[in-house]
Amino acid sequence: MALRADVQYVRYGIDGTAARKVERHVGEGHAAPVYKRRKAEHKVIAVNPLALAGMALSIVLLVAMVVGLVQYQQVLEDSRQMSQYVQQLQQENIQLEQTYRDGYDLDEIRQIAEEAGMVAAENVEEVSVSVQKPEQEEVQMSFWKSLTTFLTGIFA
Repeated sequence: MALRADVQYVRYGIDGTAARKVERHVGEGHAAPVYKRRKAEHKVIAVNPLALAGMALSIVLLVAMVVGLVQYQQVLEDSRQMSQYVQQLQQENIQLEQTYRDGYDLDEIRQIAEEAGMVAAENVEEVSVSVQKPEQEEVQMSFWKSLTTFLTGIFA
C-alpha cells in the first residue's frame, strides 16, 4: 500500500463574502468621533415627459370627441328640421297641384283648340318618312397640307 501524504490546509481568518465592521482605534485622550446622521434626502420624483405628452394628448382627444358629439347633435337637429320642411313642401305642392287642376276646364280647352284648327290625334294619318344618309367623299390631302393643318391645330 502506498503512503498517503498528510495534507493540511492553511486557514486564514476569512469570513467569506461577509463585510466586516471597520473598527477605529481611538488613542488615549481622544474621544471617539461622533458621526452625525445625515438628513434624509428629499426624494425627487422625476416626471416622464412621454407620460405627460400622453396625458395631454388624451385630454385633447377627449375635447375633440366632445366637440364632435356636439356637432353631431347639431347635424341631427338640422336633419330633423329639413325633413319637416320637405314634408311641408310636399303637402303644399299637393295643394297647389289640386288648385291648378281645379282652375281649368278640359272641355273648354278642347273647344278652343278645335276652333284654332287643331285635330285629334286619333283622326290624323300616320306617314312614315325614311331618309338615307349621303356618303361622304374621302378627301386626299398632301403631306405638307396635313402637316400645316396639324401644326395649326396645335398652335391655334
